[in-house]
Amino acid sequence: MKRPVFRFFYKAPAFAVTVAIAAVAGCQAVPYELKVEQTPSTLLYSYAIANGMARGQLMSGSMTLPQIVHIITADRAALNAILVFRDHPGHDTLQLAGQKVEDFLAVIDQPANPADSVMVMPNGQVVPLSHH
Repeated sequence: MKRPVFRFFYKAPAFAVTVAIAAVAGCQAVPYELKVEQTPSTLLYSYAIANGMARGQLMSGSMTLPQIVHIITADRAALNAILVFRDHPGHDTLQLAGQKVEDFLAVIDQPANPADSVMVMPNGQVVPLSHH
């Protein structure tokens, strides 16, 4: 009487060949490319998310005044480009607004340097903040 374990050895070569064919077929397959088309909706969603990220950084309290001004300037530039697209819809204005939102995201991604942070006391004295 044959044991059930030995049946696997009879089927193993066929199983190994099937797995090898599947692996080779996967290597030969055309890679799938995800192409994201920018639309007015994705533009608005991207701006809303970037704006929330900027608010989070501002509320963290770890930014210097020049960094805050830089973020606000980039935010206004992105918002103005979106409003221009709203008033004059077209491919060029959509691309410009998309680029301004990307620039806004790049400004947000720049890490704040804690060594440059200062705290202004109520009496006007400037105290540098240092994180040890």
